[in-house]
Amino acid sequence: MNVQVRRIDGDLAELLFNPREVDLRVGETLTLCERESGRSVIVQVIAFRSATYPSLVLDQLHNLLGPEEVSAPLLEAIGFPLALPENGQGGEMGNIQVALGKIRKTVPAAPLEAPVIGKAARGASAITGPGTGRGGRPLWEQWDGWIPARDVEVFRTDDREVFSNSTRDLGHRLRLGRTLAGHDFFVEGQDLEKVNVITGVKGSGKSHLSKAILLELIAHGAPCVVFDINREYIHLPRTEVDQETGKTIRRGIVHLEAGGNFRLSVRQFGLAPMMTLLNRFGLPEVSALHFENRLARLWAEAEGMEHGGGQAPYIGLEQLIQMAEQNEFGGGSSATVVNHAIRSRLEALRNTRIFARTPREAASLGEAYRRIREGGALIVDVSGLSNLAREGFVQAIIELVKDLCLGEIEHGTNRFPFIFFEEAHLYVSRQSIDYIVTRARHLGITSFFVTNMIHGLDEAVLRQADNLFVLRIPFEDDVRHVARGAATDYETMAAFVRRLRQRHALVIGNVTSQYPLMFEVNPLEGVNTAGETRFFFKT
Repeated sequence: MNVQVRRIDGDLAELLFNPREVDLRVGETLTLCERESGRSVIVQVIAFRSATYPSLVLDQLHNLLGPEEVSAPLLEAIGFPLALPENGQGGEMGNIQVALGKIRKTVPAAPLEAPVIGKAARGASAITGPGTGRGGRPLWEQWDGWIPARDVEVFRTDDREVFSNSTRDLGHRLRLGRTLAGHDFFVEGQDLEKVNVITGVKGSGKSHLSKAILLELIAHGAPCVVFDINREYIHLPRTEVDQETGKTIRRGIVHLEAGGNFRLSVRQFGLAPMMTLLNRFGLPEVSALHFENRLARLWAEAEGMEHGGGQAPYIGLEQLIQMAEQNEFGGGSSATVVNHAIRSRLEALRNTRIFARTPREAASLGEAYRRIREGGALIVDVSGLSNLAREGFVQAIIELVKDLCLGEIEHGTNRFPFIFFEEAHLYVSRQSIDYIVTRARHLGITSFFVTNMIHGLDEAVLRQADNLFVLRIPFEDDVRHVARGAATDYETMAAFVRRLRQRHALVIGNVTSQYPLMFEVNPLEGVNTAGETRFFFKT
């Protein structure tokens, strides 16, 4: 590869190349190997610009004028007509470009038995030992400021070497797509756990990427829960179960429609989410205090009956409304006002259709979870709920998932869920998000926050994120916001995400050992990944 080092300033290397001979791309990784010592630096291309040289303007003027003859009578008289230089070497020099590259890592000199540079480094066998990667090359080290002399060989870093130094393989490889060089891009499933952010502008392919990750997790036997606000996931392949044996024939999704085939009893819903919902509906503080105390006593009595071997009576919204009509929540001179406030809010809750009217209608998240516990996804469709109902319902589901995780910990089975939040800021409170990113990791929960509302991403989420998947972001303010939580510099982030093509993503985090990598997302051929978009003008 005919590439020359123009200069190195800090961690920025300027490389001269002719694009007619060498095809470089933003995001590509290069190795600059010093011929004398064998030491190398790993450089990642972040931008291009045109090269300049002292005679460039003159050459450009010559190119504009062309090889026309100039009037020179004396020279013509002796047979030597004068013409401007033809479009030759000067024209080729005008094509020279500068590739700007960030120095990422250093590579120590390889052992004598191992190939060092060029084709040998990419093809020949090598001795693998301590401090060497899968291909026998020495492992990358954190850049310590060392820079090579100008006498270097520059070559593309093979994807296998990049993977050897940035990804792990513990036996849970998830294929997310292909690299810029066309090789399959895998990440280790364990490195994908805990807190992940997927973001990009509308139409960049963020939901497609989240579906690609979701389907890979399902294929590897992971239980998943998706809060679907736009019916983006309901058309993915469904779980198929043998009706006779009850065994899963094909892993897939289970569609749970909030307010439809999935309603919760008041007791399942939980006291804290219920109070959150009532407060959002404007229940006064005094009435809320009376209601919470009475409901807590009712559930304590029910638990006591069940522990004694009895069966507790069913308490639904209708029963609570009847209690409010009989002034059972609070007493004294303000009883009528208190109970009227409680009754009106309970009637508003009834209209949300998220509460079961009878024990038979009450769904069980635990039963649904058992259907996908060995691989699958519960698609919790909250698209039909109002904004107020959606927040309380999702909070209730999160509390139930926490209980499921505690059960997995208690039994030592550790089948912890991966939870996908589409546009979480629209229906999950900041307190719940803070809990998810700080405490939920200790329960085994892995979360994915998927959004195109980039400024809606709380800075705490960005800083706590273990992995950041970024699709195209053309706006500087959005880039700066995302860069606050990324384990790379703003220049790299801005250079990459503004130039990403459709369904290409930048990933940085635990899955890449904090090394920024660009890849083309798996196209998911044969899978219906389209959301439900309705049009007036139809084709």
